[in-house]
Amino acid sequence: MAEATLLTDDLVRRLISVGQVDVLVGLATLNNVETIARTLHAVHEGLSRQFPRARTVVIVADGGSNDGTLDIVGAAPSEGRDRYGSLRTRHQIAAPYRGVPGKAGAIRLIFTAADLLGARTVAIVDPEAAALAPTSIGALLQPVASESFDLAAPVRARHPLERLLVTQLIRPLVRATYGRHLDDPLLAEFACSGRFAAYCLTEDVWDRSPTREGIEMWLAATALSGRFRACQTFVAADAPVPSVRARPGLQEVFAPLVGSLFAALDAHADAWMRDTRPERATVIGSEPPPPTDDPPNAPPGLGGSFAQDVRDLRPVLESILAPETLTALNAIAEAAGGETPRYPDDGWVTTVYDFAAAHHAGVIDRTHIVRALMPLYMGRAAWFVTQHGASKADEVAQDLDTLAQQFERSKPYLIERWNRAP
Repeated sequence: MAEATLLTDDLVRRLISVGQVDVLVGLATLNNVETIARTLHAVHEGLSRQFPRARTVVIVADGGSNDGTLDIVGAAPSEGRDRYGSLRTRHQIAAPYRGVPGKAGAIRLIFTAADLLGARTVAIVDPEAAALAPTSIGALLQPVASESFDLAAPVRARHPLERLLVTQLIRPLVRATYGRHLDDPLLAEFACSGRFAAYCLTEDVWDRSPTREGIEMWLAATALSGRFRACQTFVAADAPVPSVRARPGLQEVFAPLVGSLFAALDAHADAWMRDTRPERATVIGSEPPPPTDDPPNAPPGLGGSFAQDVRDLRPVLESILAPETLTALNAIAEAAGGETPRYPDDGWVTTVYDFAAAHHAGVIDRTHIVRALMPLYMGRAAWFVTQHGASKADEVAQDLDTLAQQFERSKPYLIERWNRAP
């Protein structure tokens, strides 16, 4: 059992009063007053309908909300306890967590509580996904609860031009290195086994940058590192819910997520360097309807300053990139001028692999390495969007698969660069 030092005495007493559970669902909240009631309703209804015989608890791990979120949690009944044939009492606990605010602290508390209660299945649900369907709770939990998977990652119907950071960098890099294809390795929501949660608690990552800030990315990589069984499960797409809170932008998420992935590659190098044949993780459930062919609006400011950024970063890039990669990048920037750069798949893949190897070697401060990659990513993303502004969704998806295959074919280059590091 993991040490319960993260839990207050009061929380330990409340958990002991709950007793052993089969399923634990956790929500990491911070000022979610607009959505928390609806999310909790969906969670309790889903548990009652699909796990009527299971002993369950919902834990709201709060990072210091001051907007009334916890008042709503305390006042809201655990809806669905008895309305859908549940044979057991369903528990709900709200608790602040100690330490640095952020999702890592909340997940750590939830995992610690799960370990204390002996939960066999754990789910993390996004409190801002307020339109989460009750059936989606079962879709997340069932592969772990019934089929002995250690991680179930959700798959939703999205237009392939959405989530460019995932499609252009994170997904193909994970697929090529770990040999497993997850549609979305950024686990905003997921289910996992108690075994996986307990293992993660033993890892020295919770208080360290960048894994603390990009904990979801690290969790996905750990699940794919060879010790655990991972799958994907189809869940209903979230309906839009009006909110006055803006989601973090690229400037806020790029360094934590990419830095966490690079750190995971360091931690799991022995595993991913083995010659593994890439395969898509098992997919469970009914496939959602295909996305509309109407592409989302491109993020503003992509690629317009690429040439100037490359010039400004040249001293840094000289220490990160192989000479031939830097020469090719300078040529792309010079040809672009003030326009969107023509940044082809092979050049982009080589760039990413040079950055990963440089991060491993620590050729300069690792935070500076990750930040230097962001303007190059923006140029690449701009080129991809420009190419596919009039493309159908299936055509975009095919080119994304072509990009992933380029990452796979170039994996020997990454290994060679990685092993060359001092």
